[in-house]
Amino acid sequence: MMHEVDVLGRYFPEFGEITCLVQHEFFHRYTVDEHTLQCIEKLDELIDTTDPKLADYQVLFRGLEDPFVLYLALLLHDTGKASSARHHSEASALNAQKVAARLQLSPERRSRLILLVDHHLTLSEIAQRRNIEDPATIAAFAENVRNQVNLDYLMLLTLADGQGTSGQNWSDWKETLVWQLYNAASSYLRDEEAFFKQARIEREDLRQAVCKRMARDFGEEIAVHFESMPERYFQSAQDRKSVV
Repeated sequence: MMHEVDVLGRYFPEFGEITCLVQHEFFHRYTVDEHTLQCIEKLDELIDTTDPKLADYQVLFRGLEDPFVLYLALLLHDTGKASSARHHSEASALNAQKVAARLQLSPERRSRLILLVDHHLTLSEIAQRRNIEDPATIAAFAENVRNQVNLDYLMLLTLADGQGTSGQNWSDWKETLVWQLYNAASSYLRDEEAFFKQARIEREDLRQAVCKRMARDFGEEIAVHFESMPERYFQSAQDRKSVV
């Protein structure tokens, strides 16, 4: 209702600029402003949903100490599209900085708001386009997110953004990948040393399995092979037959 009577756009001029802005992209069914409101509606539905597929998201949502930042991030996440910038996330993050200053947000709130807006596509894009079995990929993503709280917020923003685009955009396949990346990043943030130790254990288990399948004469050759090949090789060659 605030949007329809133009109060919302006056209070947040950054949002007002995306009113009726058409998105020339296959998955988006809505204009930018309508998509944003759809995202907020999807987030609202988590409060009392009984859908078992959303149960884990509901737990995250109910555990938030400051949902205000998440709602504000959703409101601003696509405002950069009004500027026709090549990377709308960066333009949206600049808008978030302006809003944070105008609302006199605390440093913690401001930092989280800007991070969420700037990285609102990161979780989904890395999950779909990068090798999320590679510890280096997980570590780089987790370092950008910084902490578990930010990761929880970003997970919920990713859900709302995906569901608010269209019914076909948030598939079971995408959701599985996103959760895999989320869980791996959580492990890294919880204990970085243990995370990499587990990766080394898995590599050593693989080496021993190869040794059992090969004659003893190949022991030295196997050792050289495992020492010389980069980590990404073992991540892409999950099948033990392909390793040997």
